[in-house]
Amino acid sequence: MKVYNKSERIVRNRKIMLLAGIIATLLFSFILFSNRAAAETNRQVYTYYTSYEIQPGDTLWSIADQFMGPDYTDKQDFIDNIKSMNHLLDDDITAGNYLVIEYSSYDML
Repeated sequence: MKVYNKSERIVRNRKIMLLAGIIATLLFSFILFSNRAAAETNRQVYTYYTSYEIQPGDTLWSIADQFMGPDYTDKQDFIDNIKSMNHLLDDDITAGNYLVIEYSSYDML
């Protein structure tokens, strides 16, 4: 067993305290952010539908950027939903036509 002199004990104790502080900070951060995430998933999400006129230069991806809400995490899933609701077989859309868009919000209208 190694015998530590006073300066070595001080350095060792400081390292231990630093490590304990880092672990405590990480634990506190994890608890804080996991509670926020749980609160966010418990919020009521309202679903709405709107008619959208396709503008020149619009793509399904750009429309998804405008309307994708908190109930979708994957843009491709949102686009697939638009295609399904509007009976589209591919990604081709034409300016001047209308799409029915399902969107969601935490706010009740």
